[in-house]
Amino acid sequence: MNVLFQIRKNYLSNIAGDSIVIKNIRKNLIKLGIKVDVHTDNRIDLTKYDLIHVFNTIRVQESYEFMKHAKMHNKKVVLTPIYWDLRPYFEKTKQQEKLESWDYNEHKRKFLFENCDVYLPHCNGEAKFILNKYATSAKCKIVPYGVDERFSMGTKHYLKNRYGIDDYILCVGRINRQKNQLGLINALAKEKIPIVLVGSVNDYDYLKQCIQAGNRKVLLLDNIKSSELNSIYKSAKVHVLPSWVEYPGLASLEAGLAGCNVVTTEIGSTKEVFGEFVKYCSPRHKESIYKETMEAFETNKNHLFRDFIIENYTWMKSAQKIKEIYLEMME
Repeated sequence: MNVLFQIRKNYLSNIAGDSIVIKNIRKNLIKLGIKVDVHTDNRIDLTKYDLIHVFNTIRVQESYEFMKHAKMHNKKVVLTPIYWDLRPYFEKTKQQEKLESWDYNEHKRKFLFENCDVYLPHCNGEAKFILNKYATSAKCKIVPYGVDERFSMGTKHYLKNRYGIDDYILCVGRINRQKNQLGLINALAKEKIPIVLVGSVNDYDYLKQCIQAGNRKVLLLDNIKSSELNSIYKSAKVHVLPSWVEYPGLASLEAGLAGCNVVTTEIGSTKEVFGEFVKYCSPRHKESIYKETMEAFETNKNHLFRDFIIENYTWMKSAQKIKEIYLEMME
């Protein structure tokens, strides 16, 4: 079976959740005997492909063009939405331009859900959002996101040997307003615990605010190799994502598999996916971020969340479900 994956052009240079999803799904489908190409060109010759699999409905313009091209050539299309309604986030953070862009592009999202043959939300919450918003009649199959098993294999004291810090608070994610690193730094302003930020910088003005607020206790690590990240997780006492929304936050899965205590936002699909194994904070209130982070920092680590992840959320399990869906579509 030949499958074509299609995703935004800069998915490798601007790493985000969709980049991680497509890379790991492809790797594991290949292990399962599926031939998978990735192309970002919406004019590619589709002749040799049995199925087209499109990723991402948040950044919708390119996905919209992929879908039009596939349907023009009578191809069956699988859609991994990576969707959440971001209007409330844009409204609360007063990002008027992004709010207007979101509304302007809603008809393209509706086109995607109306024209795909099957869409693969990661949880029931995402599925309900899509059905209520776009009233699609396409088939829906829940396929959870996963985590790479290598994140359980890090070594301790990785940053101690390089920067002299250990038992730090870690936040892995793109440096931008949605991830709310500044909220974390401000909430912990009175504590002396080092805060380590890992991620590519999407907003340099925002990064400047974070560094100024951190008063020398914030360490930024960008351009980190994936082989280093598992050890950075391993030495952290707690991983915190106080984001304005997460669906559900792949970094939280990685951190949990590495053995971190985990704090994440209460907004998004986090509670459905992570259940009772993590602590939840409100990104709106620094008192909430502080309370949950410090409680997690002072709690001894255990393996309950790690075991839960291994049982339910690996990329191989996700790929196996997707292969079954492909085979059903081919029949």
